[in-house]
Amino acid sequence: MTIKSAMPLTRRRAIGLLGTAAGYAVVNMRQQLVGSAQAGPSWLSVRADPVTFPQRAVIRTILKDLPPAGMGTGATMIHEHLTGNYTTPPPERGGGAGQGRVVDDVDLMVEEMRSTRHDGVHCIVDSALGRRSKENVEEMRALSSRSNMHIVLGGGYYRAPYPPDVAKMTDDQLAEQFYQDAVEQRWGAIGEIGTSLETHPDERKVMRAVAKLHVRTGLPIFTHNPHESCPKCALEQLDLYQKNGVNMANLCIGHLSTVKLDDDPRGETLKEVAKRGAFIGFDTVGHRMTQSHIPEVQKVKMFKMMLEAGYAKNLLLSGDFAQPDNIKANWGNGFSSVVLQFVPKLSYAGVDDRTLHTILVDNPRRFLSFVPKTS
Repeated sequence: MTIKSAMPLTRRRAIGLLGTAAGYAVVNMRQQLVGSAQAGPSWLSVRADPVTFPQRAVIRTILKDLPPAGMGTGATMIHEHLTGNYTTPPPERGGGAGQGRVVDDVDLMVEEMRSTRHDGVHCIVDSALGRRSKENVEEMRALSSRSNMHIVLGGGYYRAPYPPDVAKMTDDQLAEQFYQDAVEQRWGAIGEIGTSLETHPDERKVMRAVAKLHVRTGLPIFTHNPHESCPKCALEQLDLYQKNGVNMANLCIGHLSTVKLDDDPRGETLKEVAKRGAFIGFDTVGHRMTQSHIPEVQKVKMFKMMLEAGYAKNLLLSGDFAQPDNIKANWGNGFSSVVLQFVPKLSYAGVDDRTLHTILVDNPRRFLSFVPKTS
């Protein structure tokens, strides 16, 4: 059967149709980049328990100090890597988290952040792997202001081997260096501060200096626990910080989602962190980690184990994302990976929206909020 067109296909109409098709293609690409859900995830708008904060407490973003209640309604990712070689197409080799510039293509990263905000993430803590350059700090300011994403700047040294001058410095000298950087660069957190499978003496020195900085400023601390599943490393970090006067309410022991069930079948390491009042960093989820090969079904099981033990208010989620291949402009969900990939698995496993709101929205604000101290 032949169907005749109601309108003749003139040259002008053909050009118009091509333009319309191109427009639809652009809109479709934009929707793929920013995600399709318009109303937002259900955990975002659920009514949760009220949260109280210390009087005069702030969350220090790269642009300004905000009251914890002024952070908007979205989730906070407490351990990510915005600084890195993020490009499309991705680098042929290597890339990922690093120092120096934010990205080779800042415009691309602005779009990634706008897209991530669309998915319900309103704040990202950027982890430092070493001392930041002035250029890096300025780019982070631009990234935040252009994307409307709250960015909290982390600072400090990662883990050994450090730059040569660190070995020559005392705890106090390191703490003073950290303090000067924290003031000049507007750190809102200290991290990521890591240890190796066997803690190096210089790593202990850096942690003692970090504790001194925390006592002096009130800044929260988030750590790097080895990805190779190291329960004892987590407890060594916890012991050292507690011994050196760190407020457990502003401490997150990181990467505890890389502790294998075979190494800790009842989750006693994570429970001990929570018992002492610190946060459990469930911050390697939502994407494939190159250093730890724990299926996410096991991470969901460990997460639920912590909920059943009563530690919902000690859990923090993040991705530790640093993969150019998997930003949204390439083949992944980028910095939305936690809310788009891991959170739905938790929901399917029976975690209700109210609990998810507590963990994604309320807990990070409690962790990041501190009362600034004058020095």
